[in-house]
Amino acid sequence: MMALALGFAHSPSPLLSLHQKPKPTLRLAAFRCSAKPSNEIILRTCKNCKTQFDPSINNPRACRFHTAHFGGETKRKFESVHTGGTMNTPDSGKVVQYWHCCGSEDPFDPGCTAAPHSSYDD
Repeated sequence: MMALALGFAHSPSPLLSLHQKPKPTLRLAAFRCSAKPSNEIILRTCKNCKTQFDPSINNPRACRFHTAHFGGETKRKFESVHTGGTMNTPDSGKVVQYWHCCGSEDPFDPGCTAAPHSSYDD
């Protein structure tokens, strides 16, 4: 009765029929340009940063790494009585850890050198 009171001859239809299938949507596919016609991507492991990379998209700054090790020294090691050191520097026995190539004290620093990835297969 309510539908007739509002001026509808019958109940209003839904905006979308529940029995209709949705129209197919456009699906995007990822394509990769390569000299090889193969669809398989062969990843290599970098000797410097130890990550896997695709050799076909390697570039001159793709890899970040340190050229020396991360280790520690004490402040006392840098003092010398022969050069006027007093050997009583505060915290002289504390071990300071850093990358020996760049001096960064962050053990998770991505690297101070940028270069192309270098594979073990090269």
